[in-house]
Amino acid sequence: MEPTKSFWLNNAPYQDYRSTPDLPQTAEVVVIGGGITGVSTAYWLRKNGVEVTLVERRGLSGGATGRNGGHISPGTGERFSESVKRYGIAIARAVWDYSHQTAEGVRAFVAEHGVACELRFNGSVSLALHPEELPLVQESAEEMAKYNLGGEYWDAATCAERTRSEDFLGGIYRPTAGQLWPAKLVFAVAEQAIRLGANVQTQTAVQAVERTDGGLTVKTDRGEIQAQQVVHATNAWTRHLLPFLEGKITPVRGQVIVTEPAPRLWNFGLSTNFGYEYFMQRPDRRIVLGGMRWLTPSIEVGTDDDTVVEPTVSKGLHEFLPLHFHDLRGLRVEQEWTGIMGFSADRNPLIGPLPDRPGEYVAAGFTGHGMPMTFYAGKAIAEMIAGKEPEFFVPEAFLPARFAD
Repeated sequence: MEPTKSFWLNNAPYQDYRSTPDLPQTAEVVVIGGGITGVSTAYWLRKNGVEVTLVERRGLSGGATGRNGGHISPGTGERFSESVKRYGIAIARAVWDYSHQTAEGVRAFVAEHGVACELRFNGSVSLALHPEELPLVQESAEEMAKYNLGGEYWDAATCAERTRSEDFLGGIYRPTAGQLWPAKLVFAVAEQAIRLGANVQTQTAVQAVERTDGGLTVKTDRGEIQAQQVVHATNAWTRHLLPFLEGKITPVRGQVIVTEPAPRLWNFGLSTNFGYEYFMQRPDRRIVLGGMRWLTPSIEVGTDDDTVVEPTVSKGLHEFLPLHFHDLRGLRVEQEWTGIMGFSADRNPLIGPLPDRPGEYVAAGFTGHGMPMTFYAGKAIAEMIAGKEPEFFVPEAFLPARFAD
């Protein structure tokens, strides 16, 4: 079955792209996965002079990157106060800094290459919709203020004024968050990687990676590639080729709608604290809203099927905006789709060499927080393969060896 159609992939390029008609028989590095992680890895490998072939079973950006809500929100993978409790301030702050460096790297790439992906850093606010959420929002605001992280607390009156809704009890505004057309960023990074000599092969499904005397054999439905090194950049689907990561990276299905153009309400992103609804208004005034998976018994955890929309989640998404914003009553939904996120067991991604599998690397498990993490994840992997010390990295938080049995 075909995956649901994402707004971000309407009339998308690079869906049937192949740099060469035939699959290369050999490659120094094979990157598996054509989302933002994979194309970034290919781009940085070529910047480091490493030969690379990228294979993708769909078109480029066919997975989570082309199916998300259009946010790039640097920070930790959960509320900063929760990250401090989980890891301690040193690691939480290091992850915070890494994600901001990555977002700045994306900004610099977009500026350097004139990428028309609607990137704007207009900030985002995490809102308390219910009384039990308010103390958590306040806790996060206090923790961010304590460590001088730039958050701004909004009381109910400020929320009402700035969100155009009386329903929110408080919020924490982060000025460094942004919004974009994510798939267009992927296509731009891929374009630069191809210009630098990367070989990209879409509509090519990898069936296995096997060890041979000469290195690694990547078996696909179009033939085999002999590689010296392999990078697994398949996020939620990583367990299919690396079964030992079952439970370390878990698929979680997200669902998103886009509306018809609406009255202009906000130029910043918004999210709810408990319900994890996340939304923003595009430059064309359409509103993109994702979330509501908490309405299902499974919370959509453990499913990697993006060929259907979940009806209960769909109902919640369709009702959310008219319910909370008077200006949006009667607003028509134009498109709806699903996408599969990869949640790691400890909320931090796995970036680096796979233990006990020489020559294999992974960059996956971004926990719904990939846009401000992946561009420099690819850079770190490329630098490791090139024999360099990664410039931006948090080894104690990211290395896959932390999950070794």
